[in-house]
Amino acid sequence: MTEDTKTTPETFKRLRTGALSRRWQLSRASMQYGRRAMGTAIRSRFGASEEQQQVDRQANIDAFVAELGKLKGSIVKIGQIMATYGDYLMPPEVVTALHRLEDNTPPMHWPAIHKQLLKELGEERLALLEVEESAFAAASLGQVHRARIRASGEQVCLKIQYPGVDKTIDADFNDLIRLFKVSRVLESTRSVDDWFSDIRNLLHREVDYTNERAELDFAREQLTGDARFVVPQVYGDFCSQRVLCMSWEEGVSIKDPSVAVLPQHTRNALGESILDLFLKELYDWQRMQTDPNFGNYRVRIEGDAAKLVLLDFGAIRPLPDDFVADFQRMIISAYDHSKDEFLDASIKLGFMKSHYPADVLDNFAEIGMDILEPMKPRSASVPEAAITDGEYDWYKSQLPKRIAKRALAASISKYFALPPKEFLYVMRKLMGVYALIAALRGQFFADELLGRKLDR
Repeated sequence: MTEDTKTTPETFKRLRTGALSRRWQLSRASMQYGRRAMGTAIRSRFGASEEQQQVDRQANIDAFVAELGKLKGSIVKIGQIMATYGDYLMPPEVVTALHRLEDNTPPMHWPAIHKQLLKELGEERLALLEVEESAFAAASLGQVHRARIRASGEQVCLKIQYPGVDKTIDADFNDLIRLFKVSRVLESTRSVDDWFSDIRNLLHREVDYTNERAELDFAREQLTGDARFVVPQVYGDFCSQRVLCMSWEEGVSIKDPSVAVLPQHTRNALGESILDLFLKELYDWQRMQTDPNFGNYRVRIEGDAAKLVLLDFGAIRPLPDDFVADFQRMIISAYDHSKDEFLDASIKLGFMKSHYPADVLDNFAEIGMDILEPMKPRSASVPEAAITDGEYDWYKSQLPKRIAKRALAASISKYFALPPKEFLYVMRKLMGVYALIAALRGQFFADELLGRKLDR
């Protein structure tokens, strides 16, 4: 229920958690990468074209990442997080390869999962549940099983962490970053090291189901009475640090055909709900669910209406007051199209430096403010192709691609500093929100939605 992953009859018996065996497999992957890289270098000296060298380099990186995927567990999750935020840190061919580390892991076989449940809940508590042996979904850190509370008949969802996966995080992280640096896939700078240290902390939060339970309870309390959202209920009697028990909430993927045929106004309402939730997290809660994975949202269809089912609260992180203040100032200045205010806030957050060329600063401000195109007061600057029946068409607008293309053409990248990690999390979430609304084929301007937050 917490992943959009199809399970298959294939299973694996255990996760390899021994430090020596995992380090050996990582080292072997690195040695293979080194041999292939040497071969590419030799061929280039004997006249291989630049195009062929790039093909060889991509194939080498793909093979390296494929080897990482065989280790499963935290290695896969680390790779996925690096892919999500790696645009600022790594070559594009590395990011492309890491994106292939999808959660297509087969589930762990039932005896190992049953043993984990016994260890976490105890025989007496586990006997109160009737657990389906076939996993509903499987991912890099754990899997989901449907269950029934025998006494009440209630259907529940058990999110079960793979045995030992939490103990591999630090060793996997250290070894993987070291290998990336030795292989020159990743540069070593203080800001990069600090940023990856934060990713390590985020990963530790994701495997702490006690923390996720608290965040889920917080979201449920905050959204009680809001008919647009469904937040699962926690069943504390069947929870531990490695098992999370929630109410089973029916819903379909946002990409399901049944969602695509909903009336336009219903899909618009779903899109507005997703965007409004992002604004709540930023303005009201100052904590954000930083994983924009489509599988973290489902749609419950009720005739011509629909609700948004919210899943997976493990990636929630608090946002510091000083960051929120400057980021909100950037939003206000973008909404008001005030370049000076936007640049001042950007410089305070460390994206730009005041001594950069005026044309670089001007381009940065224009591009940054255009990211809020669908949320600003309507103007003639919105491309005609982004409008359908007088409303903003989130799919046709292709806004993220247009922004990326303009940034590249403006050569901002060589001046753009590694931004604060909080900015990366928030902007990736915003781009994820845009992608979700585009998938819904939403058609609406959101200026009033943002305006209500700013008017406070």
